[in-house]
Amino acid sequence: MKKIIFYALTLAVFTSGQLVAQTASQNLDNAVQSAGNIQTGVTTAKKAVNQLAKQLVILGNPDVQLFNDKMYAQVGTVQNNADDVDYFTSEAQSVTSIPFSSAGITALTAGLVTLNDELMVLTSQVTDAINSNDTNTAVNLIPQLNAVLDNQNTAAADLISTLQSISQSVKTYTVTIRLVDYLGNPVATNDLHGFYAGNDADNSYIEPDNQDSDTFSNLVNGTYTFRARNGYFSGASPTTVTLSEQPVNSTGVIIVNLVYWAE
Repeated sequence: MKKIIFYALTLAVFTSGQLVAQTASQNLDNAVQSAGNIQTGVTTAKKAVNQLAKQLVILGNPDVQLFNDKMYAQVGTVQNNADDVDYFTSEAQSVTSIPFSSAGITALTAGLVTLNDELMVLTSQVTDAINSNDTNTAVNLIPQLNAVLDNQNTAAADLISTLQSISQSVKTYTVTIRLVDYLGNPVATNDLHGFYAGNDADNSYIEPDNQDSDTFSNLVNGTYTFRARNGYFSGASPTTVTLSEQPVNSTGVIIVNLVYWAE
C-alpha cells in the first residue's frame, strides 16, 4: 500500500488544479534514475568491502556488524530500485502511443536480483569465517564480493543505456513553422495556403493540427521535409530536418524556418 501511494504521488502533479499524468519519457527518466541509485549503492557497498579488507589484513579488528549492515543495505537498494525500474517501465508502456518491448529491461532487473542472492551468500560466508577467526577464508572471499558488485554496476549501466534508447524511440516532438526572409527575419504577412510535412522514411504526408495551420504535434523521431502551399505570387523553400538533431525551445517546440519568397 505504501508503494502504491508513493507512485500515485510521483506519477502525477497538480497544475492549475488539474491532475496531469506523466508521459512515457518522464516514466523512463524515473526508471533511469532508479538504475542510477543502484550504481550509487554499489559505490557505497564497495567502500564497505574495501574497509573490511583493510580491517582484516592491516588493522586486525573487523567490524562484522557494520559490514553486514552495508551489504544488506545494498541488497535492499537493488531490490527496491529494480522493482522501481520495472514499475516505471510498465507505466511508460501504458501511456505511450509507440509500442516498445520491455524484455531487455526485465531480464536485466531479474539478473540484478540473482546477483543479490550471490551477495547474500558471500556476505554470510564472510561473516561466518570472521566469527570463526578464519581470516584467510574471509580475505579470499573479498574478490568474489567485489566481482558481484561490479556485475551489479554493469547491469545497472546496461539498464540505463537500454532505457535511454527506448526513451529516444518513444519521444515525440512538436514543430512550428516560421516564415523568414532570405536574411532570416520573420515575415509578418503572406498569402500562402498553409503548410504540410512529408515523412522522409515512408513518404507519408502530415497536415498541421492547430488553428493557425502551422504546427505539427506528436511527430515521432525521424527526418521530415516541411513545405508551404504556394500562394498566387509567393511561396517558401522547403526545409528538411531530423527532429532529434533540432533544438527544442523553452516551450517544448522545435521551430523550423521556411524562407519566404514573393514575386
